[in-house]
Amino acid sequence: MPDREAVDEGARRRGRSALLLLSFASGAADVLAVVALGGAFAGIMTGNLVLLGAAAAGERSQGVWAPALALAGYLVGTVLAVPLAGRKGGRRVWPRGALLCLGVEAVVLAAVATVWTVADRPDPGGPAAGLLLVPLSAAMGAQATAVLSLGRKGAPTTFFTSTLTTMVAGFAARQPGGVDGWALARLACLFAGACGAVLVRGVAPEVALFLPAVLVAAAVVVAAGGGGDEAPSGEA
Repeated sequence: MPDREAVDEGARRRGRSALLLLSFASGAADVLAVVALGGAFAGIMTGNLVLLGAAAAGERSQGVWAPALALAGYLVGTVLAVPLAGRKGGRRVWPRGALLCLGVEAVVLAAVATVWTVADRPDPGGPAAGLLLVPLSAAMGAQATAVLSLGRKGAPTTFFTSTLTTMVAGFAARQPGGVDGWALARLACLFAGACGAVLVRGVAPEVALFLPAVLVAAAVVVAAGGGGDEAPSGEA
């Protein structure tokens, strides 16, 4: 029989690795939504609400359609993901429902990238690019819902303001342990995802939008590996 502590540690590492991959994918998806699709975030809805507020007050430099479409897509994706993410069962690092939700997200992201490529990479801010913001943001809503359904086994992968605040506040208060390395790792992956997506877009623009799909698919494979779905993967 395998050592229980070794099994738990392996499950915890796989869970955390999957969360890091999802953070990487979030950074890539958000930056590509802004630079390739036109002026709105795929996963940072507070930012889109600010853009909508500016547009409502008459600020013309930012149109209302991109953030509105992204927000609508995110809300739809979240609603549709709830019944999937709520499914239990499966001897995995994460429950079957979360894995199913992330699997659907990977398919949606791949479909968005395929349409974007077939459409010959439509101009950012144009009608075609704007419409692609809807399924892209829906995929990010599904990801956030899947991770939220993990409870204590999860950690934020699409919104990081509270994570950053907690980490910096702990450092400023000189709490024991200093900077939370786990939170710092997720933030670093978010940053790296944005950088990586821009670099890929500069070298091979036709495949850039496939990066988030590949990363989410990799996260599903990592999280589905092994057995034992009781080991914690991380904390928020």
